[in-house]
Amino acid sequence: METIIRKSGLLIFLLNQKLRRLFHVRILRNHNSIVLFILLVCLTALLIGFWGMGFSINKIILYSTITIIALILALLFIGSLNEARRLKKNGLSSYFQFNRSNLNEISLADLGFSLTDSENLNLVLNNLEPKSKIDFKLVSANKSAADYKKLLRILHLLIIDGIKDFKKERKEKLFKFIQSTFTLNGSEVYMASLNSRFSEWVNENETEFSENLKPFQKILSR
Repeated sequence: METIIRKSGLLIFLLNQKLRRLFHVRILRNHNSIVLFILLVCLTALLIGFWGMGFSINKIILYSTITIIALILALLFIGSLNEARRLKKNGLSSYFQFNRSNLNEISLADLGFSLTDSENLNLVLNNLEPKSKIDFKLVSANKSAADYKKLLRILHLLIIDGIKDFKKERKEKLFKFIQSTFTLNGSEVYMASLNSRFSEWVNENETEFSENLKPFQKILSR
C-alpha cells in the first residue's frame, strides 16, 4: 500500500509539473497565446453548449461566430485599457501630481526659468511630456553651475504633498523625472550630484529648511 501511494503521488507530482510547465511556457508565453487559449476554450464550450441545446449546425456556426467576434472585441478593449494603465503607471510624466496646472501668473525668471520654457512647464504641470528639456538657471552662491537644491525646493512646493519624504522607488522616479525633464544651466543632470544634493537638502535642520523655502513660496503664491 505504501509503495502504491508513493508511486501514485510521484506520478501526480510529475504530471502537475508538466502541466504547469506547459501552461506557463505555451499558454502564458505572450498576449497572443493567452488570447488564443481563451478563444479556443470559449469556442469549444460554445459548440458543445449549442449542440447540447439542440440547435442546428447552421445556427451553431452563426451563434458561435457572433459570440467569438464579440469576445475578441471585448478582449481587445480590455487589453488596450490595461496597456494604457501600464504606460501611465510607468510614465514619468504622469507619475507625479502637481498642485497647479500652469505658471502663467508667475515670474518665471524668479524661479530660474526662461519665458520660452513656459509652454513646456505648463505641459509638465499637466502630466504631459515637454517638447524639449527645460533649462533651470538659478545658480548656487559663487558658482556658475545651477543649484540642484533650489530646483528640489521648487519641485517640493509644486508636487502635491512634497518630495522631502520620498524613499527608494519614489526617489528613483523623481531623479529620473528630473534628469529627463530638466537641464541645469545648460548642463545635463548628473545622478550622483543629484543624489548628494537631495541628501543634503532633506537633512537640513527644520529652521534652515523652512527659511530656504520661503522665497519660492512667496513667488508661487502670487
